[in-house]
Amino acid sequence: MKTVLLTGVNGTVAKAMLKELSDTYDMCGISLVRMDEVIGDIAQLETPTWKAQMDEYRKRLMEQLTTAIRGKDCLVHLGWNTRDDNMGKGLDPLNLLQVDCAYLAAIEENVPRIYQASSVNAYDYFTIMETNAEPVSPYPDTRVDPYGHKPTSLYGISKRWMEMAGQFYVPRLHPGQKIMAVRLGGVNSSDRPGAKPGAPGRRVWCSHRDCAGLLKAFIECGDDAPVFSTVFNTSNNRSPAFPQPMFDTVNPYGWVPQDNEAEQD
Repeated sequence: MKTVLLTGVNGTVAKAMLKELSDTYDMCGISLVRMDEVIGDIAQLETPTWKAQMDEYRKRLMEQLTTAIRGKDCLVHLGWNTRDDNMGKGLDPLNLLQVDCAYLAAIEENVPRIYQASSVNAYDYFTIMETNAEPVSPYPDTRVDPYGHKPTSLYGISKRWMEMAGQFYVPRLHPGQKIMAVRLGGVNSSDRPGAKPGAPGRRVWCSHRDCAGLLKAFIECGDDAPVFSTVFNTSNNRSPAFPQPMFDTVNPYGWVPQDNEAEQD
């Protein structure tokens, strides 16, 4: 049985994955060490500068991650400080540091599959949410927009950074290692779209089955799959008001979303 480690194990997405995939894989998880947990020790540094504090935190985080993922078949990095950094506010630089450590630890331990939880907020979908525009591709045509997709927020910028960091680290991957940056939609604990029927916001919904289905397809992909990809992970949300999905879920793993927000009520 293949082994999977999830960071951010107490979060909604991790709980959905555990529920859906624990019979298929040996699933386990951790909560990443926070700066608050080591601040007392950091204060004892000979030169407690900002850089020294960050270096000490990085050291603790790398120790935690490399130990936890040793021998695993897949790292699913979901950990994120959403209290201070989310689509509505803030920017926590420690989130970016954790992303970097997740990549470096997985490469160091030669973990075959590296899943990074990006977000639909990497694209400013608010501009098209109430229209029937063509589904957004995860691979923008830079001939149309030389800067690629505009994100929704600082949070979206952080998620774009996560994706670009994956591209940066591709040359350092071991043979057989693969990275997937997943632009997650709205996964919630109820496994329901949440908003009222017909509301445009339901178009970002991602069911637990579809969330877990993409992860499974990535874990089981063959050697011919690309070493890096970016994939929108939403359900196949279609309704009379919006007859086609907002996002193109094209991917190289054969995954096809199974659920539709309009069929949940």
